[in-house]
Amino acid sequence: MATSPQPPRPPAPPVPPRRGSNFVAIALLVLALIVLFSALVLWTGLRFISHNVRVNVHESGDNKKEVSIKTPFGGIEVNKEGGVSEAALGLPIYPGAKPLRDDNSASVNIGLPGEENVRIVAGKFETPDALDKVEAFYHDRIGSEVTKYTEKGSDGKTVFEIKHKDNERAVRLESVLGRTRIELVRVTQGTRETN
Repeated sequence: MATSPQPPRPPAPPVPPRRGSNFVAIALLVLALIVLFSALVLWTGLRFISHNVRVNVHESGDNKKEVSIKTPFGGIEVNKEGGVSEAALGLPIYPGAKPLRDDNSASVNIGLPGEENVRIVAGKFETPDALDKVEAFYHDRIGSEVTKYTEKGSDGKTVFEIKHKDNERAVRLESVLGRTRIELVRVTQGTRETN
């Protein structure tokens, strides 16, 4: 059997160029614009901060250290005084108690936009008197104001807390190596208060 020859096939039409390669170019262009915009925003922000933030550090010979940072959005002032007073703490300091270390007492003022401010005053003291005697002193002096009292909690510390609206105060007592450590803290919110 003889097969008849088949006619030759016509050539196939050329394949049109692909258009998918433009997607990669567009994605890279968008990524480059995002990086450029981010760099511009970062540069502008750093320039703004460098021209509008003021940091002052003042150290006087009588063991007073003051640091203040002022920004258009508020400021922070830290005063590490030689010691804090009963008036600033709003709490009595146990008679004869000595400051634990000078760098453990400070007042911090945080100024926020508008009229909101937060002030923190803290001091650490130590006395050779027994914990029970120091605890009795604070019961007598502030017992009627206390809103929460924890006697020798799980951490072995006695805590007196006084909370009234924008003013919180705390006394924390702990026995350490036969001595009593006293930590006094006051946190106030609202308008700025002076020392």
